[in-house]
Order: sequence, then C-alpha cells, then structure tokens
Amino acid sequence: MLNYLQRVYRMAKSKIFYPYILFLSLTVISLSGCVYLAHLDEAMFMKSLKDSQGEMQVELKKEEKLYNKLKTDIDRGRLNHLTGKRRIFSLYGEPALCRPAEGQAGIKETCIYRNPAGGLLSEVILLNLDGQERLYSWQIQDSGK
Repeated sequence: MLNYLQRVYRMAKSKIFYPYILFLSLTVISLSGCVYLAHLDEAMFMKSLKDSQGEMQVELKKEEKLYNKLKTDIDRGRLNHLTGKRRIFSLYGEPALCRPAEGQAGIKETCIYRNPAGGLLSEVILLNLDGQERLYSWQIQDSGK
C-alpha cells in the first residue's frame, strides 16, 4: 500500500499527472450532462405531474370546505327557500351534477353536491329547485345504501 501511495505522490509531483486529472474531470462532467439531457423530458414530465397533483389537492380541499359549509348551513337552518340558484352556486361552488327533475311536483331541477374526499359512497346533498330557479327543498342522502 505504501508503494502505491508513493507512486501516486510521484505522479502528482510530475507534470504528467495534471492533464489526466483534467481529462478525467471534463469527461465526467460532459457525460453527466449528456445523461441529464437524455432524460430531461422525463424529468420535466415528473415535475409537471407533481405540480398538477399539488394543484388538485388545493382544489380538493377548497371543494371539501365548500361542501362542509353547505352541510353546516343546512344543519343550522341558514339555507332558506328563497335562495336563488346563482346565489347557491356562489356560496357553495358548482355542484357535481344538475339534472332535470322528472315526476316531482314543483321541482324543475335537482343539483347534487357530493363530498369530494368521501369517494363514491359518501353522502350527497340534493338541492331541489323550482321553476323560478329558487331553492324548493333539500335532502341529505347516504349513497352507500
């Protein structure tokens, strides 16, 4: 081991060793840059995927907060029958679905709000609107049943 270190020391003292270090350093730097450029598209895709997942999480939390606000307002009796469709949408966000009501007297349209974090089996809130697009009635249903 000592002989090896002595040889390396002698090579370092001589002028021949420095070009090898420079060549080796430049080779490593250039090859690592080529590898990076070869996978740049994949790296940028992964970054955009991460960014979009962050945006989706923010949107999901926002929608969940609006759903909880709607449920709380129903539970506390704050939602009255004169509330218009536009006002409901501005207070609680867009519903998951609005569909025409069939065969229900006085009800023209039913808007469905679903807890976004609850999945398909979460409870839903049905807001029934009359012909003047005002709140007619509401229901809270457990869709797991």
